Amino acid sequence: MRTTSEKKDMYAIINNMIMDKLQNGKAPWRQTWNDFGPARNYVSKKPYRGINALILNNTNFEYPLYLTFLQVKELGGHIKKGSKSIEVIYWKTLEFENDEKIKRIPFLRYYNVFNIDCVEGVKLKLPTKYVNDSNEYCESIIHDMPSKPTIQHGGDEPCYNWKEDKVKVPHRDNFILSDEYYATLFHELAHSTGHESRLNRETCMKPAVYGSRDYCKEELVAEIATCFLCGEAGIANNIIDNSSAYIQFWLERLTHMLREDNKAFVRASALAQKATDFILNRIEESVLQES
Repeated sequence: MRTTSEKKDMYAIINNMIMDKLQNGKAPWRQTWNDFGPARNYVSKKPYRGINALILNNTNFEYPLYLTFLQVKELGGHIKKGSKSIEVIYWKTLEFENDEKIKRIPFLRYYNVFNIDCVEGVKLKLPTKYVNDSNEYCESIIHDMPSKPTIQHGGDEPCYNWKEDKVKVPHRDNFILSDEYYATLFHELAHSTGHESRLNRETCMKPAVYGSRDYCKEELVAEIATCFLCGEAGIANNIIDNSSAYIQFWLERLTHMLREDNKAFVRASALAQKATDFILNRIEESVLQES
């Protein structure tokens, strides 16, 4: 697979895409369910993770399958004229010895992928529609989460209390759609992964004022993790609010966050992937995050 070093400012490309979606009135972590499953590589079948999953699951292609230029060539095909590639990013680590100590410096690399809709000259095997009992699968995700917090039903305000390690969510009957109930519960469970007994996320383990930097960092992780979990379960993320007030809130907060740290959104996506992996009890390779 041919890769390219960080000749482009990939943070700027990603951040511009995120801000552009917000400016057009759409939460970039809102992911509608694809009938054919999550975005993945056509050859390896491996789903994309972290920020790559967020980007590739938000395209308008019918099939969420992608290949590199070399993979297309090896299959005997070619890319349609005028097709545009999408950058997929990942971390590499440069190691060097300094004062008899090994120092590791992470740096960003990227390569380009094409959706199978851009491929000609090869007979591609198209996937069948992803079919499962979404409610049953959601229940199994919740049931099988390791060392999960106490889940209490009642009231009308979902929340996670880190001091008591307790998730509170309204009864399922209070929701018009079951998808809304599960997406809400996933969101609060995502917060709970930050507890010191789990992933020990700093932004989870202390009080945070609404709208503050720490509040937004933690909320962003939970928003993106909810997106990943809903995609895994095959349900629509109906709790994401695309109202003008919600969009304006994130436009303002992300503008400030990215001005201070242009890696903030990529980091949040990596933390969200870790939270998702924890809830699903999966051990995966590292995602896009600096050490």
